[in-house]
Formats: sequence, structure tokens, C-alpha cells
Amino acid sequence: MKLHLKHFLVALILLFVATGSFAQKGKSKSSKYDYQGPYCDGLARVKTNQKWGFVDTTGNVVVPPKYNQVENFVDGLAKVRTGQRWGLVDKTGAVIIKPTFEWIYDFNDGIAKVKIDGEEYYMDRNGQRVK
Repeated sequence: MKLHLKHFLVALILLFVATGSFAQKGKSKSSKYDYQGPYCDGLARVKTNQKWGFVDTTGNVVVPPKYNQVENFVDGLAKVRTGQRWGLVDKTGAVIIKPTFEWIYDFNDGIAKVKIDGEEYYMDRNGQRVK
């Protein structure tokens, strides 16, 4: 009896593995993206053809995959990179700040440190320099 149970369990495990029921990282057969990240602020990062964008929870494309790199949405904004420069987009896909900065650090109380052409300063969520 123990031998039959052992064979049954092995067959069940092999069947489970063969059907692909384990979670897989990367592109699934049903996904049209090479990568899809977790949802943050209602949107998920997606990558296809080496470009990044965002989709909503229903799968609708909000920001088309056209950026070299993106970061997750936080408080309604996401950092996006074109070439070596960073900018910001909002949750509708509108470009708030064109990718012109070498780096945009995280926002804290609506203010972020930025770096452009070697100069560092602080800006608000609209791209205006603040003291």
C-alpha cells in the first residue's frame, strides 16, 4: 500500500510540474509582456521589446511602452527614463516633466532633490525649483 501511495504522489507531482502550475517569473504564455511588475498606486510596470510602460488593473495601457526604464508610481507620479535622462509622468500618462534630469530622487513632502548637468537642487511635483 505504501508503495502505491508513493507512486501516486510522484505521478501527481510530475503532472503538476508538467502543466506549469507553479508560479513562473517572466513572460507567461498568456501575457503579451516580457515582464509585468506588481501594481503600485493602481498601475503596473510592463516591459515589451526592451521598452517600459504601465497598464491599469484591467490591462489597459495607460503609458505606452516607450521608455528605457520606469519606476513604480508613488503618490500619483512615476519616474521615467529616456536615454540617460529622467522625467515624470502622472497616472493618466501625461508627461509632467520631460526626461531632462540626470536623476530625480524620491519625493518627500512634495519636494525632490534633482540633478541636471552636475547641479543639484530641489523641485516640487510640477518641476518648479524650490529653496
